Order: sequence, then structure tokens, then C-alpha cells
Amino acid sequence: MSVLPGSFAALVAIGVAALLFVPFVAGEHRRHGELRVGIAAQRFAILLYACGLLSYVFLPFSSDTTTCFAPQWQPFAGLTDLTMLEQFACNIALFVPLGALAPSSLPTSVLAGSATSVAIELTQLTGIWFAFPCAYRVFDVNDVIANTIGALLGGLLAPLLRRLPTGASGRPAAEPRPVTAARRLLGMCCDALMLWWLGMVCDRAADIALRLAHITPTRVWEAVALWFAPSALLLATMLIGRGSSIGQHAVALRARAPNGRPARAAVLRRWAVGIGGLALAQGALEVLSGEPNAALGLLWCAAHAWGVTNTRDHRGITGLVAGLKMIDARPSRRGLNAARSM
Repeated sequence: MSVLPGSFAALVAIGVAALLFVPFVAGEHRRHGELRVGIAAQRFAILLYACGLLSYVFLPFSSDTTTCFAPQWQPFAGLTDLTMLEQFACNIALFVPLGALAPSSLPTSVLAGSATSVAIELTQLTGIWFAFPCAYRVFDVNDVIANTIGALLGGLLAPLLRRLPTGASGRPAAEPRPVTAARRLLGMCCDALMLWWLGMVCDRAADIALRLAHITPTRVWEAVALWFAPSALLLATMLIGRGSSIGQHAVALRARAPNGRPARAAVLRRWAVGIGGLALAQGALEVLSGEPNAALGLLWCAAHAWGVTNTRDHRGITGLVAGLKMIDARPSRRGLNAARSM
């Protein structure tokens, strides 16, 4: 087996997880009231496994389109050879996670493993469904047998996997939770990912627009696309969200001023000291030197992480400067009872 497909699968899984992290966190807090860390780890394991499986099936692509391989239809043929026996054992181990992660019963795990293996072998037999003129890899019935055995073993181990802690507290989703440092840091991570994601989208859109207009991109254009425009969008969401960022909305938090709804000036101060200030500083460095400063970003994030951990009510540096505190966005039981009695 090549190391390249595994490395590629890990990079793809991390990239997809980064794109889906914010909606996943938001969905967890809406449906379950909190982020279930164990479930998040399981979901990432499934994503990583799926990317790895696809990578080992398709990669590396063959540059030789003239060499064809005959299928091997005889069960257990060649297993007296040590190398073939090792490959058979590796194919068993490869499908143990699929059987363990498959939902429902043991027959479902075996059926899922067998069907997936047959689909993989047919993909190889048909040259990625006729994208290549012939089979550029060997169709081997032993692989189907080994994969099915692996799925069976995984299905037998599935009850042990279900006993792993999920990280859920068991409290109703609508019940307010304390504002902890971990929850605030999770919201900050979501905001940082949103800045990165919006920067990638804006940069790609600007690149297409400049090409169509036959304009040569400059450092200013790069700074606008990567930093200034995304930070302005995040400011707009904070103003619309009454002072709460996308990250705070994802973890079911909202900003509150001493007199109620935060004023626009307080929201602007919070943005300027937080994610907006970081984006403006990095954008300025992009214009002046052509690239952002990683050390500045790390120090900025470390300072705000320290502030969230060590300030009263975990309001952080932005909360101190803006005069805002973070509270749970869900109404308390007392508030619900008061609303019902009106």
C-alpha cells in the first residue's frame, strides 16, 4: 500500500471537517443543547475512513492506459504465498472499521461491507467505470471475501464501540447551560474558521472577476479578498445578530449589555478588538509585505483565549472593551414560566 493515498485522505478529511465544523457545532447545540465530543470524534473517524477508502481505491491513477490486468475469480487462490496472505489479512483489517461503524444490526454490517467491496472491485474491473480502456487494477474475488470477513468482525465489535462515551450530559436540549470557557473558545474557533472560509470564497470570486475583466491582481486586491471583505461580512452578521458573532450563535450564546440590547458602538468595539482587528491587521500586512504574519495571528488568538479563560463570566477581552457579557441564548425556565403566565 502506498503512503500517498493515506496522506491525501487525511488532508481531504481535515479540509472537509473544517468546512463542516461550524454547521455541525450549530446543529449539535440546536438538537442536543451542547457539543457531544465523543460523537464529533466518531463523525470525524467516519469521514477520515471514507476518504481513506476512496483514496486507496482510486489513487494513484495509472499513467499507463495500455496495460490491462485479468480478473482473479478463483476464491482463496494464491493464499499459500506469504505476500498474498498478508494482503488478505490487510484487506480484512481495512473493513473492520466499516463493520463497526455501520448502523443497526450485524447482518447490516456484513451486507454493507460486502456491497462496498463489490462496488470497489467492479470499479477496478471496469477501469473506473470505463474512464480507462481496461482494468488498470486487478479484480480479485479474494478481496471481496476478505472485506466481508472484516465487516463481520467489525459488526461483532460494534457493541463495544457503542459503549464509548459520547460526551452528552443527558439534559434537555432546550435547557440553558452555563457559559464556560470551553464553550466560549469553541465559539471563537467557529469565528476563526468562518473568517478563513469566507476569505477563500472571496479570494476565488475576486480571482474569477479579475480574470474576466483582464485586471492584474495586486496586493490590495488580495488583502481585500482575503481579509477586508470577510471581516466586513462578519461585522454585518454581528450587527444583524445584536452583537453576537456567527460562532456565538453556533454555540447558542448571545451578547448582552447592562441595559439590554447592545448598541452599535459596542458591537463595533467588540468586532474591532476581536476578529475584525485581526483581519484588518493581517490585511495591512498583506498590502505592505505581500503576506500575513502567522506569529501575529497566534499571539492574537492566544491573548483572546487567555482573556476568555481568566475574565469574569468568561466575557473575554472583547467583552471587557465593549462592556458586554455572554449569556445562554435559550430562555431560562423562569423566563418561560413568566411568558406563559402573561
